[in-house]
Amino acid sequence: MSLGVLVVLVTFGVLLVIGAVHYTSASRESDNRDPGEALIEFARAYPGEPVRSVTMTKDGEASFLRLADGKTGFLQAMGRHYVARLIVPGTLSVEVLEDKPGLRIEFNDSTLRGGEYVFASTEQAAEVSLWLVDSLALASPKFADPEEEEGNA
Repeated sequence: MSLGVLVVLVTFGVLLVIGAVHYTSASRESDNRDPGEALIEFARAYPGEPVRSVTMTKDGEASFLRLADGKTGFLQAMGRHYVARLIVPGTLSVEVLEDKPGLRIEFNDSTLRGGEYVFASTEQAAEVSLWLVDSLALASPKFADPEEEEGNA
């Protein structure tokens, strides 16, 4: 076998192996984020806030945390770092995504980027939306019952 044929065969073999690795997704970094990591990172930012439940987005880039007092926490990965915050009234607007099980959230008062947060199921998206509603309702002022006001007049 000539040297030229050998070089072509070796080159073809190397390209075949590289192609196989690429197309089987073995070359992509796996993202191993989990709810435990979200708990740890949120506890660093808010050590006095006990967490009852964590729901992560499908891609693991964001986590919504149900806190013990009914508030909602938010944790978003930005590269190797995290941004954590408590969600308070007036700081965001929420829409349901029509074609995916998720929410579109815009943060009104911060430089924190909003966007589409897609969950693994519609049940998770519904649960997080209820957390957000409860969190905002807890902090809103209590309005007097109109029937009670009529009785006092």
